[in-house]
Amino acid sequence: MNDVTPSVTFSFVVPVYNEQEGLEAFYARLTAAAEGLGEPYEIIFVNDGSTDETGAILRRLAGEDIRVRAVEFSRNFGHQLALTAGYDHAGGRAVISLDGDCQHPPELIGQLVARWREGFEVVYTVRRDTEGISSIRRAIGRGVYRLIAAVSGMDLTDQADFRLLDRKALDALKTHREQARFLRGLVRQVGFRQTALPYVAAQRATGVSRYPLKQLLGMATAGVFNFSLAPLRLAAVLGGLMLAAAATYFLVCLVLWPLGLSPAGMVHLWAFVTGMFGVNFLLLGVVGEYVGRTFEQAKGRPLYIVRETIGFATAPPPPADERAADAAEDDDRQRYSVFT
Repeated sequence: MNDVTPSVTFSFVVPVYNEQEGLEAFYARLTAAAEGLGEPYEIIFVNDGSTDETGAILRRLAGEDIRVRAVEFSRNFGHQLALTAGYDHAGGRAVISLDGDCQHPPELIGQLVARWREGFEVVYTVRRDTEGISSIRRAIGRGVYRLIAAVSGMDLTDQADFRLLDRKALDALKTHREQARFLRGLVRQVGFRQTALPYVAAQRATGVSRYPLKQLLGMATAGVFNFSLAPLRLAAVLGGLMLAAAATYFLVCLVLWPLGLSPAGMVHLWAFVTGMFGVNFLLLGVVGEYVGRTFEQAKGRPLYIVRETIGFATAPPPPADERAADAAEDDDRQRYSVFT
């Protein structure tokens, strides 16, 4: 993606959505941390279909600072795809992703880079606590991680998308193009030398969380169904348990029948029908989840659509005759790109 961008050591990838109130303060903190590294860098903001003045602020920052780039989506595609777009456009030897709401403290970047210089190719962060978050939300989040760990075998408890990826690890990650994306699981799957860095997430600088429970649920299902066949096997186990329960019920009824204690016939019928309907609906739901994800992937739709890029270096201009031939068609037309 960034073949003609001047060489940089560090790329900072920042997905943003309606962050106009705190964006400039975040930029100042990130710039201070990046300058402290003493090497060339770029900051790539991915505007995930913001409806406020976020786009205008990014355009102004890119005009004032040649190290700032922006990727503008055609609509809101979601946090994980915004991160994916930033990774696709990053040109640094090491790529550091963090959110633009200051919950991922830029001041921690120096520690991420220090681990990278020690030889680690993936440095991910683990939240020890989050300031200002309710106990209910914290419990839901940890419950999701426990579910993912129980089903897929990957313990991602309290991990964040605040991480550093070496270029080798990033290139391996970019080969994974599934529609239902769960980057924390994919980063774990690609391997390389990984280490964790604990931190305390700060309270949002402004506004409210852009990561609602709906997205948390989506992350949970992606973590479960993208990385394990356990739900299908669990469905088979449940079917076996239901058959065993039915056989046990039948044997108990046979024992009780001579004593006149066997339940009435309608009880047998209702027990049988209820159990079978429950098992059937459960099996249909599990199989349907896998079939639905296969269907979404088979359609081959682009992961995201970029309406515009700002601040990126462009390729050398074509010869004069080609420019003349294309001028009428290209003038006053905004180009867009799709990414599969």
